[in-house]
Amino acid sequence: MSITLQDTDKLRKVTVLGQLEQSGERAQLLAILKQAASAPDNNVLELYFYDAELLPSEIIIAIAELLATGLTVKTIVYRDLLAHALARLNLPYNKVTNQALQVPLPECKAVALAGSAQSLDKILHIVSCLPEAEAAIFIAQHIREDQTNLLDKLLKVVTHYRVVMPQNLMPVESGTIYIAPPAHHLRVAHGLVYLTRDRKIQFARPSIDVLFESIAGEYGNKALAVLLCGYGQDGIAGCAALKAAGACVIVENSGECQDAGVLPRLARQAGHFDHVLSCTAIASIVAAAISGSEAAPVGFLQQLFLKAIKADYGYDLLGYQHDSLERRIKAMMISFGVGSFCDFQRLVLGNPKFFQRLIVEMSVSVSGFFRHPEQFRLLREEIFPYLASFPLIKVWSAGCSTGEEAYSLAIFLNELGLLKKSRIFATDINPYLLELAKMQLFPIKDLASNRLNYLAAGGFGEFDAYLKSYGHFFKMAVQSDERVSFHCHSLAQDGVFNEFELIVCRNVLIYFDAPTQQKVLRCFANSLHSDGFLLLGPQDGVQSAARTAGFVPYRSGSHLYKLQPGINRV
Repeated sequence: MSITLQDTDKLRKVTVLGQLEQSGERAQLLAILKQAASAPDNNVLELYFYDAELLPSEIIIAIAELLATGLTVKTIVYRDLLAHALARLNLPYNKVTNQALQVPLPECKAVALAGSAQSLDKILHIVSCLPEAEAAIFIAQHIREDQTNLLDKLLKVVTHYRVVMPQNLMPVESGTIYIAPPAHHLRVAHGLVYLTRDRKIQFARPSIDVLFESIAGEYGNKALAVLLCGYGQDGIAGCAALKAAGACVIVENSGECQDAGVLPRLARQAGHFDHVLSCTAIASIVAAAISGSEAAPVGFLQQLFLKAIKADYGYDLLGYQHDSLERRIKAMMISFGVGSFCDFQRLVLGNPKFFQRLIVEMSVSVSGFFRHPEQFRLLREEIFPYLASFPLIKVWSAGCSTGEEAYSLAIFLNELGLLKKSRIFATDINPYLLELAKMQLFPIKDLASNRLNYLAAGGFGEFDAYLKSYGHFFKMAVQSDERVSFHCHSLAQDGVFNEFELIVCRNVLIYFDAPTQQKVLRCFANSLHSDGFLLLGPQDGVQSAARTAGFVPYRSGSHLYKLQPGINRV
């Protein structure tokens, strides 16, 4: 982390490297901003944030206060999430755009899969995921020369491709898998397969280097090669040849290979590759590459992608509605500047920064204070007075987004004198949105509608009493820090973590498929006090599913539920 300051007669330039995670760093930057406000000779302030994904609330407030003085503040950011956060608060900024993929993957005509020890299962898995396509597949696996190679028989069980142990000078045809026979090098040239018994390369015959180098010469940038687990160095020179020819080279993550991670680890050190990925991610990208799909597909290819996300990042998006996912992926492909689903996957699965952007787009971020005010009026007038008899009121705001719902609950509990005996647990799958919620900064453009919702929900004061305006945005002033906490939680993947007197989950279940909706509702049933309440959203449309999970309506049309008496919770 470093903060540098450059002063000229009319310009003050501040460069910030790092995330501003330490209090000392924030204090240093705040001191510079304060000094800029008291230095009339400097009429332009330039702030460069190279690494920060988000700024602390006190820094954002200081920038807003400088703008209010009439000082020209130019904020230059390099991270998409920070640009999103500043735009949300209507703060001016300039985003430096970096080219995501310098060279998009062209039409894929050939795939080469190769490995040594512990690569068999990986080859079988990748081949089992291949869709029908106009591509030829070549496989070289280290095997003893006196050992019968059964790979062709094993592959025929998992694929509809034609699988052959080729003869010399066999023509190459699309939709066919060619396996290097034991004790023979396999080369491809001029549309033919060549088998030779030349000397061993790196103590191996068949040699991965030989196959890769011939693929590079035959297919150039229309080839995709995958180097899997193994020992030794055979394949490293081949990767260099492929890269020189413009082909895409993927190396398996050596952490998946146990003690056979030597080969992919050496290949990574040599540097001749495009991506280092898990086998699950490799299977998804290879399938998309040979399918040639430009649009974001549904069905099998989409499921492979979601499985790779779950395996690599731990986020389970498999239960989301497919149509909704397809629309969001298409929008993100445009935003990322990529024209194919394969290139989109290469970005997301190969770079955690792009995955963070995907999660931001996938998350339900539509929120507002006292949204659906008729439901908040019901909570205020009937439910909270009933819960006042409990020694501790625990509330779960599930799918809380940027926190407006959680703070709305805190405001009404405070007005009823119940906040001191309450705990509000606000959860979301998206860590970025949770950080925004903790900042308590909200767009000024929504203030008028927030006021109306507050009054319609039964608020008896003024909504503005709970906020402080900074021109571009406002900050919540309700004293709720100790009573509202934010936590990362996946409704589709995680389970029960407490017992609650009230669970609020509104307009979130609509984005899940039916089995996931049932799973989440069962989790709510197991998380709810026997005399507690579940509030769902008007758009969720899960009345029948809620009954199946053991809930009965508190009042028709309210979307508020109680548990059926005597329900057997698991």
